[in-house]
Parts: sequence; structure tokens; C-alpha cells
Amino acid sequence: MPAADVFAAGSTALVTGGASGIGLAIAKLCHDKGMNVLLVDRNADALGKAEQHVSGADGSSAVVTSILADVSKEDYWHAIRDKAVSAFGSIELLVLNAGTGSRGTWGDGDYFRKTLETNIFGVVNGVNTLLPVVRDAAKTKPAAIVITGSKQGITNPPGNPAYNASKAAVKTLCEHLSFDLRAEKTTVHLLVPGWTYTGLVSPPSSLHLKLTRCMQGRHHS
Repeated sequence: MPAADVFAAGSTALVTGGASGIGLAIAKLCHDKGMNVLLVDRNADALGKAEQHVSGADGSSAVVTSILADVSKEDYWHAIRDKAVSAFGSIELLVLNAGTGSRGTWGDGDYFRKTLETNIFGVVNGVNTLLPVVRDAAKTKPAAIVITGSKQGITNPPGNPAYNASKAAVKTLCEHLSFDLRAEKTTVHLLVPGWTYTGLVSPPSSLHLKLTRCMQGRHHS
């Protein structure tokens, strides 16, 4: 079945980094399609505003809720999973989008640690905790995992080694996950949006068209 079929009324999308930028645009798209949405972010003020914004974006009766969490910490993921399952019973679309783009250089341990913990373990923790839930949902509905990468993880331009390394790792993780799920019904997608405004760079912009194009393909779209 086409991967875009995951955008189905009554299904559930869980979006990390959902309070701004790409995550917020994805959440709005999902809600527009009649999907329930669970927004995950560590910015409490932005998260509350995003929940109101997404739920009031159209006339959909789908439910929008949120949870404050640091995706780099494994313990938060148990609460995320429990809230998703108790509120909606399933997760058909898992969007692992949360990331940080802080600047630093060699000798700056905090810069490397914070960047790698969020950008890499935000993905690893999410997959490890929620893959069984998504697999279960895929037994009856289209299901997908979308991981946000970056062209910097591919072209590796100089100037931000921790960020570039983290996004290169995300690309590798996505490829391995796609291979391991190749015989299953859950599709896996690496979203590389190119240049666009996000929560990391100036104001957010709509990515509805880009995301829809991404989901037209299957693995590594």
C-alpha cells in the first residue's frame, strides 16, 4: 500500500519536537487528515501554544494532546508510551523529529554531549520504546516511522562537527531500521527537508507539501 496511506482519519501520530518548525507542520498536516496527535517537546510554553494551535487549525474532531519530555532521557519515554497508549490505544505514525543545533567546537564537552544525546538518542530511545507499539498497529492499519535527518549529515560541511556527526548517525540508524523492517508492514522514512526555517532557524514554515512528497515513496524517501 502507498506509504501516504498512514495519514488516515482515526489513526494516531506521535511527533517529537512538535512545538515548532517541522514538527509543528507535520502535526498540523496529521490533524488536517483527521488523525489524533500527541505532541512531545521540552519547551513548555511553546508546547501549550502548539497544542492549542493544532487543535484549532481546522474543524477536525480528532484529539490533540501533549507531553513535556526530554527525548534524550530514556526514562521520559516510558511516560510518553504510557500516555499515547492510554489516550489513543495505538501509534500508527511515529515522527522522531526533535533535535538541537547548538554551536561549539573541540574541547567543549557540553556541546558534543548535548547535541549527540538529543539528536541520536532522541531517535534510539524512541525506536527502542515505541517500535513494538507501532508494529502492533501495523497489523491492522498502515504504519510508518519518519526520522528527521539533515543534508549536513550527508554533505558534512565544516563548522559544526557534533551536529553533522549526529545527523550522519541518524541516516545510518534509519537505513538499518528500514532493512530490519523490510519484510514488515511498517515503512521507514528519512526526512531531509533541505533549506527551510525550523525551530532551530528563524520562524517555522509550512512543510505540508514536502512531507506529502516524502511519504509518497517508501524506505528512505
